[in-house]
Amino acid sequence: MERHESREMTATYAFKRYIIDREQSILLSMSQFKENLITRVKSAVRPREGACGICHAVAEEICRVGGRIVAYERPGGILARIFDDQGNVIGEGFGVVWSPAVLAAEIDAGLIEEDVAEALRREGINAEEDIRLTAELQGYGRVLTAAALALVAVKELGGRTLIRRSGLGVVATFLDKDGNVIVQSPPSYCPTCAVAIGAARTPLLAERIKEALRDAPNTGQKKFEMGIENRYVVKGGGVKVTLAREDEILARNVQGCCMAYGTAKAEIVAGLVPEASAKLFKTYCNLCPFKHCWMEKSMGATGNVILHRLSEIGTEIEITAEGGIVARIPGPEGEGQTIEGRGTLCSLSALTNMLLRGDAQKILRPSRTRKWEGD
Repeated sequence: MERHESREMTATYAFKRYIIDREQSILLSMSQFKENLITRVKSAVRPREGACGICHAVAEEICRVGGRIVAYERPGGILARIFDDQGNVIGEGFGVVWSPAVLAAEIDAGLIEEDVAEALRREGINAEEDIRLTAELQGYGRVLTAAALALVAVKELGGRTLIRRSGLGVVATFLDKDGNVIVQSPPSYCPTCAVAIGAARTPLLAERIKEALRDAPNTGQKKFEMGIENRYVVKGGGVKVTLAREDEILARNVQGCCMAYGTAKAEIVAGLVPEASAKLFKTYCNLCPFKHCWMEKSMGATGNVILHRLSEIGTEIEITAEGGIVARIPGPEGEGQTIEGRGTLCSLSALTNMLLRGDAQKILRPSRTRKWEGD
């Protein structure tokens, strides 16, 4: 009897030892993965590229070392997770749409230096209250239509919508017909997020948007009910998006110039989006010249650098919704012209389009060279 009990105790101890050793091995592997990744991220992050550019730069390093990035639609927004090369979850985040949720997961994973991460908590990821208010407009991580409706509503009221860089984020300001501020959004991940959050904070606009979307189809809800997973691979500034339902692949490696464009295009490939929206995206991609001068930076990084310069020199940037997003700035004084660019989802793509279509000297107004030699 004593020998039997002794054997049982030995087996129990061995099993517990195996579990402890396995957990320690997993923790060591996760630690080594994160240490390597943190070093790579440190050299990849460039604040001038803003929250969106930083998010994509970090995502590219995650994918480069064998990690995975996924996102899921939820009634209150988007849940994102980051996995290491062994399949362990190392970061989780929630946001109004895919990209800021991924950024929140990157911060949660501890991949970004603390001073930059702290700035991103203020100026990049979404506050819980703003996530809640924005979800009340439509829910399930859909913000584009809500933002477009807000832009249209402000214009119908005789007002205008302006954007500018603020720290690492973007601020949207709604003006009334007399130029008075109706509301100013908090610094947000991108212009579309800023507009949607600003509208959600404004009762008059929020009620109009809710009414307009009350019976509208919701692709995010459809994906949630189908149990679809959004999978992201970032390389060379571009994003490949796969939509999967367990082992079933609905769209595979759909190429986009950022996570949002890639996901929207993947939804088209999967047959989840109305044909009218699909045609709009295809038309824009067919006309976009950026694909022929790709510089291995996401659209958000490029657009943010342009927005940073325009904000730096005090240029007024107005955005409207006219079939897509249109960004306009005043031309040189005395010429009486307006310079514009067009995008579908985002003002950052519209600003990139503006630079490619227009006269960069008139848009960015180069400063005088102060010195030729570096320190």
